[in-house]
Amino acid sequence: MAQFSVEIQDEDVNRVITAVCANYGYNSTVENPDFNPENDPDPATNPETIANPETQFQFANRMVRTFLMEHTIAYETKLAQQQLTNPVPPGINDPAV
Repeated sequence: MAQFSVEIQDEDVNRVITAVCANYGYNSTVENPDFNPENDPDPATNPETIANPETQFQFANRMVRTFLMEHTIAYETKLAQQQLTNPVPPGINDPAV
């Protein structure tokens, strides 16, 4: 499988990751999938939110992959639409008229 990579200067890595996370809505906490609404919320035993198990680096990597996939699909969809001929509507009549 081919790899696509970019190099980021060491002093800029945190800036880039922070920017991607900010622009794509990374949250340091997420809803707790084990939260039990039948019990009172308790930070120790029944927290409503937990620390995000996905790190900022993992999130940024996932957003870059998503960006590349979405742009590829959008481009290929546009090409396919441009290659379609103008369809002629079928002849359909109302027999009651």
